[in-house]
Amino acid sequence: MSESHARQMRLFRENSGSYMSHYSDMFKKGFLEVLRRRGRNRVKANVVYQEYIKDRHHIHMNSTQWTTLSSFIIYLSKKGMCEADQTEKGWFVKWKDTDPDRLARRQAAERMDKMKMTAEAVAEKQIEDQVKRAYELANEKGEAKSEGDKKELKRDEKRELAFGLASKKIEKPIVKVGGTALFDQAASSSGKKNKKRKKEVKKSAMELLMEEQEKEKKRKLEKLATPKEIRKENWLFKDLIVKILNRKVGNGAYYKKKARVLKIRNKFEGEVKLLESGAVLRIDQEHLETVIPGVGRPVLVVNGAYRGYEAKMVSLDDDPKADQPTVTVKIMAGDYKGKVVKGVELEDVCKLAG
Repeated sequence: MSESHARQMRLFRENSGSYMSHYSDMFKKGFLEVLRRRGRNRVKANVVYQEYIKDRHHIHMNSTQWTTLSSFIIYLSKKGMCEADQTEKGWFVKWKDTDPDRLARRQAAERMDKMKMTAEAVAEKQIEDQVKRAYELANEKGEAKSEGDKKELKRDEKRELAFGLASKKIEKPIVKVGGTALFDQAASSSGKKNKKRKKEVKKSAMELLMEEQEKEKKRKLEKLATPKEIRKENWLFKDLIVKILNRKVGNGAYYKKKARVLKIRNKFEGEVKLLESGAVLRIDQEHLETVIPGVGRPVLVVNGAYRGYEAKMVSLDDDPKADQPTVTVKIMAGDYKGKVVKGVELEDVCKLAG
């Protein structure tokens, strides 16, 4: 045993509790970071652990206070750091947002919603009271009027009744003697009426045709409004801009570097070209990460209902009520062209090479 190793062992024996606590905290942070990147998807705990230990600088579990992965998952669940459930296939976990700032913003938003609901309820109650008072006043006036109308009608028999009818001259139509057309005024007026009726019939037919077209458009939009959920394990597409997460490739020289996907092999492997050096690598998608561009830049929906559709980045939404930030995109091609889709998860979109 070397002198430095013996010294480290001695230091560990003198203060083993603090060392173990430090390593346990680092292991927990690393595991939760991998789980966070998975988003709100339910995943096997062992899959997350295997992805975590791929990092060359990871903390070994035997350096922590937990002896097994199951005990560690139970600890996280009791502390409320993730959602966990045990099945026949093993432990499954789901990331849970515990950021105090985000939780505070979420609680503030919920309080504002409750205040708005309370204000709306008060306003509705005031309106109901006003309507009730108006009905009561109207009923009181109606009763008073009905009492006044009940007076007996007396007829004066000595007074004679007289009716006056105003005489009205009847205009005769002008008749042309020796001509073929009689009653020109009547004929011209009836002709004008017929023309108006024809115009009205034509207009109503056009309106019916336009209404039918609008109904057909609505039927098509209703069919396209709810696309089927398409979620697959492979998310790599050609011309995506991705980020390399593997520290071993190139002795760590390509870690966190951006690259462009040139080809897809076996669905899960991609041939990528680094943007800076131009080096070409063949790497599995587990060692790659999606890149979120700025607003207005092109993206590709790589998973979910709109998988495979090209879109444009509209906004990055950090809703305090949501577990994690989402994005809003606008579909730029295909059947859903022009449709704005909100609440898309970060891992479901990726920057597209321009």
